[in-house]
Amino acid sequence: MPRPLRRLLLTLCVLALASPATASAATAPSPVSVGFDVSFPQCGGALPPSPGFGIVGVNDGHGFSTNPCLAFELVWAQDAANAAPAFYLNTQNPGPAGAPDWPVSQASPQACAGNNSTGCAYDYGWNMASASYAAVLSAEAQDGATAPAAAANAAHWWLDVETANQWETTQGLYANNASTQSYDQASLQGMLAYLQSVGATEVGIYSTVRQWTAIMGVTSAFAGVPVWVPGLAANLSQAVGACTTTSFTGGRVAMIQYPSLGYDGDYVCGLVEAPVTISVSAAGSLGFSQQLVADNAAGAVTYAQGTGQPQLLVSPSGLLTTSGALPQGSYSASGTITDASGDTGSFQVTLDVGQLVQQPPTAGRVKVSGSAHFSAQLTLSATSPAAAPTFVQSTGQPQLLVSPSGLVTTSGTLPAGTYHAGGTVSDTLGDTGAFAFTLTVGQLVQRPPLRASVSADQSATYSVQLDVGANLGPMSYAETSGQPALLVSPTGLVTTSGTLAPGTYPVAGTVTDTTGDAGTFAFTLTVTPATATTTTTTPPPPTTTTLPSPPRAVAVIGRALAGRTRILTVTGSGFYGRPRVTSHPGTRAVVAHDTGTLLVLHVSVRRGSRDGVFVFTLVFSNGQRCRVRYVQG
Repeated sequence: MPRPLRRLLLTLCVLALASPATASAATAPSPVSVGFDVSFPQCGGALPPSPGFGIVGVNDGHGFSTNPCLAFELVWAQDAANAAPAFYLNTQNPGPAGAPDWPVSQASPQACAGNNSTGCAYDYGWNMASASYAAVLSAEAQDGATAPAAAANAAHWWLDVETANQWETTQGLYANNASTQSYDQASLQGMLAYLQSVGATEVGIYSTVRQWTAIMGVTSAFAGVPVWVPGLAANLSQAVGACTTTSFTGGRVAMIQYPSLGYDGDYVCGLVEAPVTISVSAAGSLGFSQQLVADNAAGAVTYAQGTGQPQLLVSPSGLLTTSGALPQGSYSASGTITDASGDTGSFQVTLDVGQLVQQPPTAGRVKVSGSAHFSAQLTLSATSPAAAPTFVQSTGQPQLLVSPSGLVTTSGTLPAGTYHAGGTVSDTLGDTGAFAFTLTVGQLVQRPPLRASVSADQSATYSVQLDVGANLGPMSYAETSGQPALLVSPTGLVTTSGTLAPGTYPVAGTVTDTTGDAGTFAFTLTVTPATATTTTTTPPPPTTTTLPSPPRAVAVIGRALAGRTRILTVTGSGFYGRPRVTSHPGTRAVVAHDTGTLLVLHVSVRRGSRDGVFVFTLVFSNGQRCRVRYVQG
C-alpha cells in the first residue's frame, strides 16, 4: 500500500500549473513550481517548510470522511509562496455490499434504486464529492475566507485513484469484468461532474498507469483530464524529466510527485514546446510563416524571443516568420513562453532553408540471382514534384546507376558484396542536398549455434551442425582456420579430430550457395576437464523441515465506528501475505498493509451496528488462523 500521504494525493491536480513538457532547454525550476502535499498522516506533526505551493488532503483516508486537520493544514498551504492552495480527494466505489453511504433512492443526478448499477455508482461519486466540497467550505470559513465558495472553486482539485481504496474491480467482492469497471468509472465521473457543477476551475486525477488500468481498465471516458503522477522520480531533477511521461488518461501530465525532506514533494510541470525543425525551399522562405504551439498551457500563451533575430521572428502569439528571403542554411530561434496562469517554459525552433534531405530508402538488399533486376526510387523532403529535383551521381558506377530522377538500378548481375552510390541533388527552386544509397547483394547470415562446450572425455565424438540462412539452394562450407582440431565438412558439420585437451578451439570459413550468394561462418568449442567419476555414493543426511511459527495477534490499536470506515492496526507476529480478515455481520475489514509484525486494516462498519467488543479472525493462505479482540464504539 502506498504511504497514506501519497495515496491521498490523487486529487485533481492543482495549482494551475502547466502540463509536462516534451524536451526543451532545461531551466531552474521556479520557486512556486516546487511544493508539498499533506493530509491526515501529518496531523499533530511538523509540516514541510517553505513550500512553493501546498496541496491538502480533504479526507481521513477514505471517502465520506474529513481530515481532522483540514483547516490547520489549509492555513499552511495559504502561507506558501503561491498562496492559492490545492485539494485532493480520496475516491472509491465499494458497491452496495457493506457500503453504508450507498444511495438507495435517488433521482438526481441519475436515477438510483439502490442496486449495483452505473446510475447508483455515479450518484455515489457525486455524493462523495459533495461531502468533501462541503468540508472544504467549512475549513475555508473557519480560516476566515470572506467567500468560501469562491476560494474553493478557484483552487485546483485532484481525485486520488488507488488500488488501496475500495473498488469493485479490485476488492474481491465482485467479479472483475467490464460491468464492474463501468461502475468504478461511473463513480469517478460522478465526482468530476459534481466539482465541475459547483464551478471548480481545474480538476485532475492522481494515479499510476498500473493502478489506473487495474481499476478503470482501458477507457477513453477521461480523455483530456490532467494527471498527477507518483513513483517516477526519486528527486526533483528526475521529477522535471518525468514531465514527458505518457499520461494514463490522455490529458496533460501536470504534476510529478517525488520524495522530499521526508514528505511527498511535488513538481508542477512547466510549459514546454518540443524543439521543432522545419524545412522550406529557398524560394519559399520569403513568405514563410508557421504557428508554434505549446503543450500543457492554461489559457493563452505569450512568446518572448531571445535569439534568432533578424532572420527569424517570433511574435508574442507564437507566429514564426522570416525577415525576407533567406540564403540556404539553418536558422534557429529560442526564447521563453508564459501562459495566463503564470506557468513558464521555453521554445526552440530551427528552420532549414533550401536543404533537400534524403528520406528512406537509403539502403537495400537483394540476392545475387535478383540483382540484375533490382531498382529503388530515392525520395527527398522539403520539395515537391513541381520542383523537379535532379540527381547527379558521383560515386558507385558502374555497379550502381542513379538516374537524374533518382531511380537506382544495377548494371547487371552483381557478385555477392556491398555496393555504395552517392551524389548531389538540386531542384528548380534553388534547393540542394546530397544522397547516398547502399546495396547489399547475396549476403548469407549465420545463425546459432555460434559456440558450445564439451568435456574432454566426450570431445572425440562431439559434432554440431552449423546454420547459415538466407540462401537459395544447397550451401557449401569452406574452412579457412581451425584445423586440425576442428573439421568442417562441405555441408557445415563440425567434428573434432579426436580427443581434445581442455581449452578453447575456434574455427572459421566461408559459405556459398549455388546461385552465388556468399557469407562467412565462425564457431568456438570450449573443452572442459573430463567429468569426474565416483564409485561410492554417500547418502545425504536426513533433511529437517522448519515449520513457520504460527501467526500471533497481540492487540488492536484504534476503534471501529458504526457508519464509518476507520484505520485500525493489529500488532503481533507472522503476518505475511495479506490475510483475509472476518468479523461479525455488517463489518468489513481489508488489509491495506502488512510488515510481518503489523497489519493495517481499513474497517467499514454498517450504520446502526451496535457497540461492544468483537473478534477479528485472521485467515492466512496456508490455512493458519488466529483471533484478536477489538472495540467498536
